Amino acid sequence: MSEYSNLNISRRNRLDGTVVIVDGIGRTGKGMIGTILSSFSRVEIERLEHALEWVSILHKLGQMKHEAAVWALQMEADNFLINSMIGRNTNFRYADQSSVWGAPGSLRYFRRIFIRDKESVIETINKTRPIFQSQTHNQISNFKLYYDAFGDRLRFIELIRHPVDIIDAWMRRGFGKRFGVDPLQLTMCINHQGVDIPYLALGWEDTYLTATPMERVVKMIESWWNSSMSAYDSLADKMKEQILFIPFEEFVQNPQPYLHSLSSFIGSSLTRHTSGILRRENCPRILSIGDREKKQRQFEDKLSDEYTQKMHRLINQYEQMVAQFIL
Repeated sequence: MSEYSNLNISRRNRLDGTVVIVDGIGRTGKGMIGTILSSFSRVEIERLEHALEWVSILHKLGQMKHEAAVWALQMEADNFLINSMIGRNTNFRYADQSSVWGAPGSLRYFRRIFIRDKESVIETINKTRPIFQSQTHNQISNFKLYYDAFGDRLRFIELIRHPVDIIDAWMRRGFGKRFGVDPLQLTMCINHQGVDIPYLALGWEDTYLTATPMERVVKMIESWWNSSMSAYDSLADKMKEQILFIPFEEFVQNPQPYLHSLSSFIGSSLTRHTSGILRRENCPRILSIGDREKKQRQFEDKLSDEYTQKMHRLINQYEQMVAQFIL
């Protein structure tokens, strides 16, 4: 044991201001919400910083001490905001949804790259009170860690979507076989019997190795849903007040009530840019129930009875959950 193992790592000089985490399992519309939020007053362009979720996952898996994980989240959030305010490590990749090219008022991000005096950034932050936002994946199950890091500053936006549409999106993206194989896929993996498998398969590693790609997808989504809902149900009411669930289908078909809920939740307001961003994101739009039912039948034809039942349970649980958050 190291002689420094009992040290208490601390960051008492951290920045103030709201920290917005836009979370959800992959393909639930987080990028859309982050882009829309960037049109709100004082909200910074969305960051996709894997370091935040990697710290959280390492902590959840017992690979990182609690105090170290809290410090790392605080330090990284401050570092990302400071860098953003001075134009460092800002996303200028034209094709990215989260780049400055798609952000309203993008000229401010270009101006920042010419800032010479880094020391003045704290004064600017205190004066303008920017709202930092970052996109994460599957983090609601470790909400308490984020709460310990950011306290009352934290605003956690959780995107949820119909399981059939998530299964469809995951299959089209190849998520039933890419994890641990494709270098472009950055999901944290664990090694089991010489094979890298996603951490979402913890507890059923052998099943993952023998399952078909579609069975893997259904089981991973089930694992995420169960751990997420269990963690949420265990939270104190005060903590639940810092989580806002956004059902994808309800938002895209009727965004206005959710926009006002979001602005109130994060302490911001809509701007003249918001309506234009909504149009670009094709909101509102009509979703086809028939298309989803067709996809569901196709999945049922390919899945065993066991996995078809898993999918049906997910659908029922999702529909019950969504009923609580329709505005």
